[in-house]
Amino acid sequence: MEKLWTTDEVARFLGVSDIDVEQLVREGKLTGYKLGGQFLRFRPDQVETVKATMRFRHGGAARARHPEASRIQRLREFLYFYDFYLISAGLLAVLAVYLMVSG
Repeated sequence: MEKLWTTDEVARFLGVSDIDVEQLVREGKLTGYKLGGQFLRFRPDQVETVKATMRFRHGGAARARHPEASRIQRLREFLYFYDFYLISAGLLAVLAVYLMVSG
Protein backbone atom coordinates (compact mmCIF):
# COMPACT_ATOMS: atom_id res chain seq x y z
CA MET A 1 0.00 0.00 0.00
CA GLU A 2 1.43 3.36 -1.03
CA LYS A 3 1.90 6.18 1.45
CA LEU A 4 -0.48 9.10 0.97
CA TRP A 5 1.01 12.60 1.06
CA THR A 6 -0.07 15.38 3.40
CA THR A 7 -0.99 18.86 2.25
CA ASP A 8 2.45 20.10 3.34
CA GLU A 9 4.23 17.41 1.33
CA VAL A 10 2.18 18.20 -1.78
CA ALA A 11 2.81 21.94 -1.37
CA ARG A 12 6.57 21.36 -1.13
CA PHE A 13 6.56 19.04 -4.14
CA LEU A 14 4.60 21.53 -6.28
CA GLY A 15 6.44 24.58 -4.91
CA VAL A 16 3.24 26.30 -3.74
CA SER A 17 1.57 27.08 -0.41
CA ASP A 18 -0.85 24.87 1.52
CA ILE A 19 -3.66 27.28 0.59
CA ASP A 20 -2.84 26.82 -3.10
CA VAL A 21 -3.09 23.04 -2.68
CA GLU A 22 -6.50 23.40 -1.04
CA GLN A 23 -7.57 25.69 -3.90
CA LEU A 24 -6.53 23.04 -6.44
CA VAL A 25 -8.76 20.58 -4.59
CA ARG A 26 -11.71 23.02 -4.56
CA GLU A 27 -11.26 23.63 -8.30
CA GLY A 28 -11.26 19.88 -8.95
CA LYS A 29 -7.74 19.91 -10.41
CA LEU A 30 -6.36 17.69 -7.65
CA THR A 31 -8.12 14.89 -5.83
CA GLY A 32 -7.79 14.91 -2.06
CA TYR A 33 -8.98 12.18 0.26
CA LYS A 34 -10.33 13.03 3.70
CA LEU A 35 -9.20 10.79 6.50
CA GLY A 36 -11.28 10.91 9.63
CA GLY A 37 -13.42 13.59 8.01
CA GLN A 38 -10.70 16.21 8.59
CA PHE A 39 -7.29 15.53 7.13
CA LEU A 40 -6.63 15.73 3.40
CA ARG A 41 -4.28 13.17 1.92
CA PHE A 42 -3.12 12.79 -1.66
CA ARG A 43 -1.93 9.96 -3.88
CA PRO A 44 1.61 10.73 -5.12
CA ASP A 45 0.90 9.57 -8.68
CA GLN A 46 -2.05 11.98 -8.95
CA VAL A 47 0.06 14.86 -7.63
CA GLU A 48 2.80 14.09 -10.16
CA THR A 49 0.21 14.11 -12.96
CA VAL A 50 -1.05 17.54 -11.84
CA LYS A 51 2.51 18.87 -11.76
CA ALA A 52 3.14 17.57 -15.27
CA THR A 53 -0.03 19.12 -16.72
CA MET A 54 -0.02 22.51 -14.97
CA ARG A 55 2.32 25.46 -14.86
CA PHE A 56 3.22 26.85 -11.44
CA ARG A 57 4.78 30.15 -10.44
CA HIS A 58 7.71 29.60 -8.13
CA GLY A 59 6.51 30.21 -4.57
CA GLY A 60 3.09 31.39 -5.67
CA ALA A 61 -0.38 30.28 -6.58
CA ALA A 62 -1.05 27.62 -9.16
CA ARG A 63 -2.11 29.08 -12.49
CA ALA A 64 -4.02 27.36 -15.22
CA ARG A 65 -2.89 27.60 -18.82
CA HIS A 66 -5.63 30.18 -19.54
CA PRO A 67 -5.18 33.31 -17.38
CA GLU A 68 -8.59 34.77 -18.26
CA ALA A 69 -10.24 31.57 -17.00
CA SER A 70 -8.38 31.89 -13.70
CA ARG A 71 -9.59 35.51 -13.32
CA ILE A 72 -13.17 34.38 -13.75
CA GLN A 73 -12.57 31.52 -11.32
CA ARG A 74 -11.10 33.94 -8.75
CA LEU A 75 -14.13 36.22 -9.11
CA ARG A 76 -16.47 33.26 -8.60
CA GLU A 77 -14.54 32.18 -5.52
CA PHE A 78 -14.60 35.73 -4.15
CA LEU A 79 -18.37 35.93 -4.57
CA TYR A 80 -18.81 32.44 -3.14
CA PHE A 81 -16.76 33.15 0.00
CA TYR A 82 -17.93 36.72 0.59
CA ASP A 83 -21.57 36.57 -0.56
CA PHE A 84 -22.89 36.80 2.99
CA TYR A 85 -20.92 39.98 3.68
CA LEU A 86 -21.88 41.58 0.37
CA ILE A 87 -25.58 40.86 0.87
CA SER A 88 -25.43 42.05 4.50
CA ALA A 89 -23.73 45.30 3.51
CA GLY A 90 -26.36 45.88 0.82
CA LEU A 91 -29.22 45.26 3.24
CA LEU A 92 -27.66 47.58 5.84
CA ALA A 93 -27.29 50.30 3.21
CA VAL A 94 -30.95 49.93 2.20
CA LEU A 95 -32.01 49.99 5.86
CA ALA A 96 -29.93 53.11 6.53
CA VAL A 97 -31.44 54.93 3.55
CA TYR A 98 -34.94 53.86 4.62
CA LEU A 99 -34.38 55.10 8.18
CA MET A 100 -33.00 58.44 6.92
CA VAL A 101 -35.94 58.99 4.57
CA SER A 102 -38.66 57.93 7.03
CA GLY A 103 -37.10 59.46 10.14
